[in-house]
Order: sequence, then structure tokens, then C-alpha cells
Amino acid sequence: MIVSASRREDVPAFRMDWLMDRLRSGWYDVPNPFDARRARRVALDPASVDLLVLWTRNPSPIVPRARELESMGYRFYVHATITGYPPPLEPGTLRDADAVAAFSALSGLVGPDRVLWRYDPVIVSRELDADWHAQNFERLASLLEGRTRRVTLSLVDEYARTRARLEAAGLSDVVFGSSRVEAARRAAAEGTAPDAIGAPAPATQGELFDAPRALPPEPYPGLIARLAAIARERGMEAVSCAEPYDLSSLGVARGACVDAALARKLFGVEVEAAKDRGQRKACACAPSVDIGAYGRCPARCAYCYARR
Repeated sequence: MIVSASRREDVPAFRMDWLMDRLRSGWYDVPNPFDARRARRVALDPASVDLLVLWTRNPSPIVPRARELESMGYRFYVHATITGYPPPLEPGTLRDADAVAAFSALSGLVGPDRVLWRYDPVIVSRELDADWHAQNFERLASLLEGRTRRVTLSLVDEYARTRARLEAAGLSDVVFGSSRVEAARRAAAEGTAPDAIGAPAPATQGELFDAPRALPPEPYPGLIARLAAIARERGMEAVSCAEPYDLSSLGVARGACVDAALARKLFGVEVEAAKDRGQRKACACAPSVDIGAYGRCPARCAYCYARR
């Protein structure tokens, strides 16, 4: 079993002590995100957990716990998001200089293959145009060179209230990779209801990439190609996250954030490699159990789908 902590909230940044306590106890009752009266008991002992995937915008609390996690018998890698965005977009997160320092410290402990950079989501607006992103990404990539082997890119999606939150944070004319309008049209055509927390389902999205996909709206194709080229120059592979578009022509491979192949490469463990059916259709992640909760993350990122 793979345990994810967490797509729903930044557990390492704000609740690392809680996570360590849960791991020591060997179990946790994960609340159902749609029915608080129901919970699923998840075994968290090292014998039950094949892989622990940590997601954070602040790797600092992981640094002093990395060796302890390993001594307890847990195999783990970390997704660390560093965007360099203005504070109103990510008011509760670490500033990029401190995040880079923590990222570097963790990479020095566990190696660059186990700390994965996320430049995610890519938000294009009048204030954050393609040139801004190219310069910002180059700056961050130069600081992280040699400290990671992979960078994950994804386009900002329009969840419920996302546009209003981004506008309140000072952005105008935001270009979404997929919009709520597209999601509603597709749901109507398929006779399905939109996700209960407002997750988008782009109109062009099929079952993974079973047919050629159009490229995302302008100016994303040229921008993504520029970012991928910068990543290659800095020794990083650029991969996508749950994108309904085939970005391979732009130099971006289809990625899996919960990655069975990476688990095999890093730790020699075999985990279920089938698609996680609890995620969006375009998501290539292996099945995992997420032990976070929606709606309580103090980071308050304006673009976050998990906010309520």
C-alpha cells in the first residue's frame, strides 16, 4: 500500500508532529471527505506501508525527521512545491529563498532522486505572463540544479471560486488550462455530475491519452516548451501532472506523482502500477490512500482545489 500525505492539505508543513505520532501508533481513521460520519481505518505500520509520498510547500519539518523515518522502516520521497509567486497567492507558505534552502538540505540528506520539485500550478495572467514565468523558472531552476532530477508542471484549473480568489489576490485575465464551463458541458454530455469539491474535467479529456489531444490554450504551449528546455539545461526531466493534453511535443513527459516505477527504481519495491481510479481520468498515479483532510490547510493558496 502507498500512503499519500497529502494531496488535501500540507501535512509536512503544518502537522509533521501529528504525522509522526500517527506512524508510531500504526494506524489512522481517515475521515470520508463527503460524509464526516464515516471513516476508513488505514494501517500505517512499516510492514503495511510500501511507500510514503509526502507533499509540501515547506520541506523544513521533514529535514530533522528524515533519518528517523528511515530508521522506523519507511521508504519515502517528497514532492516540494516552489513557485516564487507573490505572497497574496500563497499567503501561508514559505518564501522561495527559505524553501530552496530547506529543499537543498533535504536533498543533501536523502539524495536528489527523492526530492521532486513542483512548479505547480503554472498560472498565466496579465501580471504573470510567459516572460515572467520563464525568468522566474530559470531563477529557481538555477538554485535547484543538482538538487533534484525532476520537475512537475501543471496548468492552473478553474475549480469552484478559483477565479474570484485569484482576482482577489491581484491577478487579472487569468488563462485556465481547463475551465468550469468545459467541465459543465462535458458533464451534461455524459450525464454525470461534477465532482463534489468542484474538480474540473476538461472537455477534451478522454481515458488517459487513448487518442491525440489538442494542445492547451495560448500562451501555454510556447511557455511550457520554454520551461521544459530550461529544465533540461539544468539536468531535470520535466513531467506533467494530470493534464488532459499530450505535452510530449513540447518536451514534457506524462508524469505520475505517485509513481510505481520510481518506487521500484529507488527502493526495489513492487507496488500496484494500475491507475488510481479515485483520481481524475488524466491522472497516471498508482493507487494510494490519502490521510489528509480537505478544508483545513493554513497555507490558503488562492488556486487550491482543496479549499472550502
